[in-house]
Amino acid sequence: MSTVRFGGIWQGMTAPLGGRMSELFAVAAPFTLLVDIALRTFGPTPPADADGITTTTLFWLVLVPTIIASLGQLAVVHLLLRPGAPPRAALAGAFAAWPVYLAALALAAIPTGVAMLLLVLPGLYVASRLLLVMPLAIVSPRGSPVAMVRRSWELTRPAGWAIFGFFLVAILGIFGLSLIAGGVGSAVGSVLTLFGLAALGKFAAGLVAAVASTFVSIGNAALAAYLYRSLATAQD
Repeated sequence: MSTVRFGGIWQGMTAPLGGRMSELFAVAAPFTLLVDIALRTFGPTPPADADGITTTTLFWLVLVPTIIASLGQLAVVHLLLRPGAPPRAALAGAFAAWPVYLAALALAAIPTGVAMLLLVLPGLYVASRLLLVMPLAIVSPRGSPVAMVRRSWELTRPAGWAIFGFFLVAILGIFGLSLIAGGVGSAVGSVLTLFGLAALGKFAAGLVAAVASTFVSIGNAALAAYLYRSLATAQD
């Protein structure tokens, strides 16, 4: 029987973060916060509506930051699975696991995308079942991407609905956090603009959003690490 329960996932994923958030943030920030700020400053302007979405904007504003952020998430997972490891070892492990993780992520995108085309919820269910691809890449950086996708599906089977339920709640929480971060950033930016510091105001607004994005990235890695520890141990 699975030890993962909907009500215990939050406590399980956040407990290892106590006292280590500064370390995890420092490891993840170069791949999330700095990239986010750089793209906001030098990248294409986000489209105002769906009609403005192009292949170029999707590439720079979605694909590039997602790929780079995965390095930081892999490093965070490494630190959470191996608490005694130094940040240097975590970064080395992340770079070693990165190629196979990206390959597994590309494979996982196929069933997830197909399910999304059918209905949104089935797509999210598939995505939640494949969360363990990241820790599996850290544990076996030379493993097969296909095997990682299959193994993630197998490991999450006993707790699939609990994970899916938490995944949905987490998405709503991230949406709420984004709204709050956007509101705070806009308020700070507006105040600075009133004082004639428009450029600084724009940077401050972007910084608030980038910090929030970094915490979301750490949370995603913490969730994956917790689920792997719980489910892999229960099935071994």
